[in-house]
Amino acid sequence: MNLRPLPSAGARDSVAARLIFGLASTMVLALAACTSAAAAPQRAPAPSPDCMDARTMTEVRQPAPGEIVVAQGDGGRFRVHFSGACPAAAASPDTTLLAREGWVCGRGGEYARVGETLCPIAAVERIDAAAYAAAARQSLRTEGGTTVLDTVTVRGERRRGFAGSPNYCLNPRYMRGWSEDREGLRVEMAPRRAGGNRWYRVELASACPELAGSPSIRLHSGVGIGLVCGNAGDRVIVSASPASGFAASGTSRTRSLGARAGCPIIAVYPIQDR
Repeated sequence: MNLRPLPSAGARDSVAARLIFGLASTMVLALAACTSAAAAPQRAPAPSPDCMDARTMTEVRQPAPGEIVVAQGDGGRFRVHFSGACPAAAASPDTTLLAREGWVCGRGGEYARVGETLCPIAAVERIDAAAYAAAARQSLRTEGGTTVLDTVTVRGERRRGFAGSPNYCLNPRYMRGWSEDREGLRVEMAPRRAGGNRWYRVELASACPELAGSPSIRLHSGVGIGLVCGNAGDRVIVSASPASGFAASGTSRTRSLGARAGCPIIAVYPIQDR
């Protein structure tokens, strides 16, 4: 976290969380260490529970010119509304969030600085994982897709093209199992391979009766990237043999080969509070 002056306050009363973004499809988030003076007062608590701590941001997306969505290291997710359009707020190499003591609450005097432009922040709202995933997918269409890295140092050739985030994608290679509940399909992942998330919700375009009593399933990536995110062509494929996927516990009933056509996936996101 860097201490930076607000347009209307002194340096001790303002905190900037700096976002450093890479080329094309790679965005690097940098939150520098606090360098407050010895006499600086202790940081005040959040003015309200719905304030966003700019110091703990791990990912930023921009689904529309007038807003960004932010994921935090503690699992919190927020939508930040600007007073007007703020193009390239999540793609500029020189974007900074300015807020008193790092708390972004939409209370006035808070800005995103993009180059020489100040974009006033009008409101901040807490959102759930499903809303964040939907906004992230929208951002891929509006900004060409950006991925946040967990370091400010980039060595070697930069990756180009699409790379998904565990906030709205999963890698089927690291599935541990699956089950159905009242809300639909739930997938268990290896947390170390899924951003620390163990459970994911996989939303389907419609009812998928093939899942009932199926011995096993697999998740298919429709765009050939090895990740399932709710992109066109992503689907659940019901296998006729348990050896070809993850077996459903307590059943031995097999399905017809026609069930292998699969059920379209429209969204993927972590299940919170698990």
